[in-house]
Amino acid sequence: MPLGGAELYLVAAKLNGQLRVFIVEAGTQGLGWLDDPAMGLKAAQTGTLVLDQVQLPPSALLGDTDFDYQAFIDLGVLHWCAMAVGCCQAVLGYVVPYVNAREAFGEPVSHRQGVAFMVANMGIELESMRLLLWRAASLVEQGLDFHKEAFLARHLCAERAIEIGTNGVQLLGGHGYVKEHPVERWYRDLRAMAIIHGLHL
Repeated sequence: MPLGGAELYLVAAKLNGQLRVFIVEAGTQGLGWLDDPAMGLKAAQTGTLVLDQVQLPPSALLGDTDFDYQAFIDLGVLHWCAMAVGCCQAVLGYVVPYVNAREAFGEPVSHRQGVAFMVANMGIELESMRLLLWRAASLVEQGLDFHKEAFLARHLCAERAIEIGTNGVQLLGGHGYVKEHPVERWYRDLRAMAIIHGLHL
């Protein structure tokens, strides 16, 4: 298996005082990997990349002289937001039929206002995340500046993703905590969105 499960890595470093991105192959001399499993994102092999006197050819440099490092980072932020939106959609899509089918005191738990309001709020927040992400993506597609919109999308998704994940677990009660249902896994995955890029919520 390639180093860390990947064949190529993107490494940010300074070149002549400017932040640039380099494409580093897994077999590069001096490149190492330390496994660092996380509580979520089990589909990704998380770890620490170790560089010890790594030397790269000029062809490893990503982009040319007008490479926009900030835009590169912002596009990565939108990628995280898109994953958060998709994961939150999965939570909502699982929770709605669950609360409609689960009965307590002779009726579905969704008939309780506390449950209904929580589900409705999850839907509202999910749509706000989606629309802000789409707004930023639309600017990207038009070749316009999108740094502010990417920041807003990141901040909103970080806050609301963990809220939706938490509420999803809450609405399933004891079932939300066990691995029989996928909501606990989605909660752990969404937790990553809340801490990536220094947003410790």
